[in-house]
Amino acid sequence: MHSPKWLLLAALAFACVASAASPVPTYQTQTIEGWTVRIDDRLLAAANKPATDKALVLLAAQLKEVVRIVPAGPVAQLRKVTLWLSPPYPNEPEAARYHAGETWMLQNGRHPAMVKSIEFSNVFIFEKETRRMPVFVLHELSHAYHDQVLGWEHAGLAAVYARAMASKSYDCVERWRGPEVPKTFERAYAMLDVGEYFAENSEALFGRNDFYPFTREELGKHDPGMLALLQQLWQLPTTTTPTPPTTPTPPVPAAFDARCYYRLTTLWQGDGMSLDILNDGKDNNVPILARTDNPAGQMWKLTPEANGFYRLTTKWRGTSLSLANGAGNRPLLVKSAAVPEQRWKLIPEPNGIYRLTTQAQGDALSLDIVNDSRANNIPILSKTGCNDSGQLWKVTPVPTLHEP
Repeated sequence: MHSPKWLLLAALAFACVASAASPVPTYQTQTIEGWTVRIDDRLLAAANKPATDKALVLLAAQLKEVVRIVPAGPVAQLRKVTLWLSPPYPNEPEAARYHAGETWMLQNGRHPAMVKSIEFSNVFIFEKETRRMPVFVLHELSHAYHDQVLGWEHAGLAAVYARAMASKSYDCVERWRGPEVPKTFERAYAMLDVGEYFAENSEALFGRNDFYPFTREELGKHDPGMLALLQQLWQLPTTTTPTPPTTPTPPVPAAFDARCYYRLTTLWQGDGMSLDILNDGKDNNVPILARTDNPAGQMWKLTPEANGFYRLTTKWRGTSLSLANGAGNRPLLVKSAAVPEQRWKLIPEPNGIYRLTTQAQGDALSLDIVNDSRANNIPILSKTGCNDSGQLWKVTPVPTLHEP
């Protein structure tokens, strides 16, 4: 708690900072879906008013959705949080931000009355952000709920966050960046700190997040302990006994059937391009990504070896030739032998995807496709990177002719 004297000094400090660059902002106040919304008058000038009006419509729609999906008790707490709309700040990204403390605000020219409130300086990109993050207003409100209702030091949240960090199950997940934008794989924003862990997964609980797990169903599969805790903290009614907090379960390796053949495709090139062996009329041993069809060179057998490794052979060349990492980290079919270059590990990633590494090179190098801006079809072992979709492989059983 701060004294009136401190608040007066803070206000004077803000006024001095603001006056050096622009007049002290003034605001219009509206009530939207039960929230107090303060709008910077500069946003209501003729040039900015159309964008501001659109942002207010979208804000109202998101707040209406919050009222619909969040239980009444928490909504009553959330409505105590004032929302501020500001123009973009020089040399800062346009963003929504919950202001938890005064220090950062005063250092960055914010009005001291914004403390414990949410500020939107992304009015001009509000529509774009809504397409990417349909409930991003709830994300910021979740920060306020965490701070003002649960407390930043909430022991239960700290415990499940620590388990999630230790499990590394959020270290390489799918990110959705919006319509017609290629998806990527990267470390979940939820792992930044316990506050983002709570806010991101609250988005998944009530709507759709932009990082995996995207939805409540996926959260239940990926991090059931967090789902159970969120249901409790947000006062959601449950018809079953809540699941106690558990450690998020990393994807489990599949048991590949050595009697079957599989097709290998990448997330980058999609199902239309499969790992094949080039029929060059000479050695016929060079892997390539080729148009998906039914040649025997695209049918791969995964034979289990010791310690969870597999040997990769093709139906075309048979078990006498195995895929190995060769010179220059270029894979090649070579005479089968009990050597680490021919032992492959299939490391599971979310959504049934795998990363392929060898016993010889370890997890630091993954089977990838060279991005040469031409054919983009040459396999190589390259430095493992979470956001490289050429290293993320789908392993699909190939139906046999006798199947119905």
